[in-house]
Amino acid sequence: MADAAGLTGPARRFLERIRAAGVGPVMWCVVLLSVGLTVLEMVEYPARLAATTVLTLIHILCVLALPLRPLPMSVAVAVTYVACALLPDMGGASLFYGMWVALAAVGRYGRSRWWWLMPPSIAAVRWMVSARAGVPFGDYVILLVSFFVVYAFGRAMSWRAVAVQAERDRLRYERERDRLEAMRRDARAASRIHDAVTNDLAYMAMRLDYERSCATDDEHVELFDDLYRRTIGTLGEVRTVIGMLDGKDGGGTGIGDDDGRTGQCDDGDSVAATFPARVRDVLDRNDRLLARLGFTGDSTMIDDLSEDEPTGADGAARERETALIGLLRELYTNIAVHGGPAGAYRVVVRRSLHGELSADQVNDIAKHPLLADKPRSGKGLALHRMRFDVLGGSIVTSAEDGAWILHAVLPSRRP
Repeated sequence: MADAAGLTGPARRFLERIRAAGVGPVMWCVVLLSVGLTVLEMVEYPARLAATTVLTLIHILCVLALPLRPLPMSVAVAVTYVACALLPDMGGASLFYGMWVALAAVGRYGRSRWWWLMPPSIAAVRWMVSARAGVPFGDYVILLVSFFVVYAFGRAMSWRAVAVQAERDRLRYERERDRLEAMRRDARAASRIHDAVTNDLAYMAMRLDYERSCATDDEHVELFDDLYRRTIGTLGEVRTVIGMLDGKDGGGTGIGDDDGRTGQCDDGDSVAATFPARVRDVLDRNDRLLARLGFTGDSTMIDDLSEDEPTGADGAARERETALIGLLRELYTNIAVHGGPAGAYRVVVRRSLHGELSADQVNDIAKHPLLADKPRSGKGLALHRMRFDVLGGSIVTSAEDGAWILHAVLPSRRP
């Protein structure tokens, strides 16, 4: 068994080398046919010089090895052909068949423009030998033309191989593009579900928990408790869906064509609304929602540009504004979930004179949050961070002395 394995190993490597060379069965058939015809010529027209026989055998070996190393062996075949042609021997094989195969291989595999010199060089040698022997030009002109024809045939095969490879590359590119588009859709769906559903469910759960704690009627307490548990369960299922969509697609951006809306509330985000108006609407609405839950704090919008400057003039600016507004909603949800009503919070949004967008958040970290049993996926802020990274921005967070600090910035895309 060991001997058999030792024998099959070299054979396997030999076959792998043939496959790596891109040689098919057709070329092997052509090579074997040319070798057979050359041997037949050696038998029918015996060489008079030993050097002719030796060069012919070397020529045959080079032709047999040509599929493994097309270009080096083609040069070797050409050298043996020229050497035999220059010998003063009227016998021996013509070596035309091997030379034709070598020229076709040069046309097929040669990439350098210097390979174009081989057909005229071989034709020049053949013409010189025939002219020296006194053979009329008309008797061997077809032979000279054949050298160029087989080379052109090899070039045509090379162009066809390039076209086939280009088609394969195109199909592979389309498959990769479709796969990346599917990943983007999944990431976009995860981002939308998180922004539109989980924020809403988290607020509903906190509001139900608050109403449950304030209710005095047992029937109402039982109703609020049932709704609260169902909301928490639904929130957990939504987290699972987000993990399925985004868990293995860490390179997803979550960037979509949404206009910044979430299921949290109807902000009045419209294409006609200015960016400062949209931001102030989000800040005011979420300040009121947090106030209902007992939080104390304020939010500010600082705009160094003209208040009436339209938004959405270009897709890049609209995308940056949408990303910042989506982050703001996430910040307020995190304040409600992780912050403490006994403490305070502050949110500041700014648009600089050069169009740079930034958001800063500071809030106390609650020891006993309002929604302690809320399912957490840890993907909310991560989705926004990936989105900011793609847009050239950044989100930096830290926790110091019981306070949560966040700084987010999106650079201007203006030239």
